[in-house]
Amino acid sequence: MQIQLEKTLDVEVVERQLADLWQQTARDPKADAESAVLRARVANLLVFVSHEAALDDLHQMLAELTAIHPSRVLAMLGTREATDQDIEMSVESICQTDKRTGAKRLSCEEITLKAFGKFVIELPSAALPLLMPDLATFLWWRNAPHLSDKVLDKLLRATDRLVIDSLEFTNPQVDLSETNRLFGAKDYDHVGVSDLNWARLTFWRELLADFYDVAAYRTWLDGVDSVEIDYVAPEPDEVTVAPQALLFAGWLASRLEWSLAEERPAQEDSQTLSFKFRCADSDAGPTAQREIQLRLKCVKRGERKPGRLVQVELRSSRERAGSFKVTRSDDNLYVLAEAKLGRQTHRGRVLPVRNRSAAQLLSREMEILCNDQIYQEAVAVVAKMIDALS
Repeated sequence: MQIQLEKTLDVEVVERQLADLWQQTARDPKADAESAVLRARVANLLVFVSHEAALDDLHQMLAELTAIHPSRVLAMLGTREATDQDIEMSVESICQTDKRTGAKRLSCEEITLKAFGKFVIELPSAALPLLMPDLATFLWWRNAPHLSDKVLDKLLRATDRLVIDSLEFTNPQVDLSETNRLFGAKDYDHVGVSDLNWARLTFWRELLADFYDVAAYRTWLDGVDSVEIDYVAPEPDEVTVAPQALLFAGWLASRLEWSLAEERPAQEDSQTLSFKFRCADSDAGPTAQREIQLRLKCVKRGERKPGRLVQVELRSSRERAGSFKVTRSDDNLYVLAEAKLGRQTHRGRVLPVRNRSAAQLLSREMEILCNDQIYQEAVAVVAKMIDALS
C-alpha cells in the first residue's frame, strides 16, 4: 500500500506515517496467534534515478533485495529536463510473506521522492534527514558518477558505499574517466565504490586467472605478446567500446604490471582498436622489455546481450605458438577455458553463465563497505587508455 504525503519535508510527519503504515501491516488477518510481523532495517539504501521507467524497475526488484537486506529505501526520481515541479513524497511498506500460509513475516519501508526541473537539486535535503542513524548507508546511483553533479556530491557525503553500473553508461569513455576521478577526491575518501558491471566479469576473471595456477603454462604465459578482447557493442551505439571490454583490459594490464606505451592507439579497422603495452622481459635481460599488442574488437551480436564480452584470447609467439582462451558458448549458457600449446589442446573449466538479476548483484555489494583495490587499479589503467585516445 502506497500513501501520498502532503507535507513532504517534515521528518516527524514522515516517521509518524511510516509507524502507522507498519501497524496497519502488522494487523495481518492471515497471521496466527504465535506469529508476528517484524519491522526490520539493517541498512539505508539511497537510490537515484532520472526516469520513471527506472523507478518502476526499482519498485519491482525491491521485494527480492529486501528479503536479503531489509532496508529503509529512499528512492529519488530527479528529472532535470522536465518542467519544474516541487518534491512529492510517498511511503510504502515492503513485506515478505510465508510461502506456505501467505502470512506476512517481515516488513521494511520505501520512501519515494520525486522532483523535476530546478527542484531536483533539493532532493538530498529532503532525503538525508530520513536516514536511519547508526546503519550503513548505500547509494545506488543510476547515472554516470560525474563529480560536478551537486546532487551526487551531497549524497556521497552521507554515504558509506557508492554502487554504479557501467553497463548503463551512455558515454563510457567520459563516464569511466569520471569514475577514476572518484578515487582521488578527498571529500569522498570514506566512500567505497562498486560497479555491478565489474561483478558480472567475476567468472571471466576467474577462468583466465586459472591458467596462471598451472605451472606448465607459465613459460608460455610469460611470453604472451598479443591479446584480443571481443565484445558486443553497447546499444544503441555500435561505435563505442563496451565498458566490460575496457574494464577487462584494465584488470589484465594492472595484474600483469603492463604499462601503456606512449604511442597513440591504432584504429586497425572500423571494428578494432589496438593499444600497445610494455612489460619487463627477464629472459632477454634485466632491463629488457617486451611489447604486448592488445586489441579490443567489436563482433556481431547474434543472440548475445549488448555490451557483453564474447571472448578473451592471450597469444604467445615465442619459440612455439600457444594461446589461452576464455569464450562464451554459442548458446550463451556457458563460459569455457581452453589452452592450445603447439598441437596440444587442453580443456579448462566450464562455468555456467550467471544471469544474476540487479537485485542479486546489488545484494552482494551491500555486504561490502571497503574499496575494491583491484577494481580501482583496473579503472586507473582504463583512464590512461581513454586519455591516450584523446
